[in-house]
Amino acid sequence: MLTTLKPLVLASCLIAMSPFALAQSDNNVRQTGWSWSGHVDHINIDKQAAAEQWIEDTAVAIGGAAEYYASDSENTLSLGASLLFYRDNAEFSQYVEDYWGDESYEESDANALMLFAEYGPKYRFGRDNMSFFSVRGGVSGILGSERSISNCRDCYSEDIEIDGGVYGLIGIGQTLGRIDLSLQFQQYLSGDLDNTLRLKISGAF
Repeated sequence: MLTTLKPLVLASCLIAMSPFALAQSDNNVRQTGWSWSGHVDHINIDKQAAAEQWIEDTAVAIGGAAEYYASDSENTLSLGASLLFYRDNAEFSQYVEDYWGDESYEESDANALMLFAEYGPKYRFGRDNMSFFSVRGGVSGILGSERSISNCRDCYSEDIEIDGGVYGLIGIGQTLGRIDLSLQFQQYLSGDLDNTLRLKISGAF
């Protein structure tokens, strides 16, 4: 439980220290707003941690995030969530009875919910500033990590002890109209994840 709470505490500190909370000069007209994004991740998990939990050392994730930006700063704050799909080596099956008493033979899935917070600059360059380069620091926490049978209240389940952690991020992207398309790489400095490659699409909708 403590290992799960630590990343969430760090995320709260990251948000609290954000310069978006600072007072602005009366001489500047400050514009702020939110943008929204979706992403697909390829995640590499520490081999030893994965073997101990009977999962493969790679996983796929899909998710979304909200990003807060200000016109007087290159920095953005991103808050998001991802659903992780593990490649399981310890699947189990169980007969499941539905509301009408019908039984079916169901197999387990292995997945988790990840919450994350990121903060850092986004530099634009190139023709009409339509290209950009991102550098960020982030922290993630993994919740509800288990192998279980979906939509079954009383079925057997097992916890999968994989923890998030602190990471650094670099990314490069291109603006296409009102849409930003980017490729990002995350390198973890703590926890059970090694690195992540993310394809991300975002825009101020």
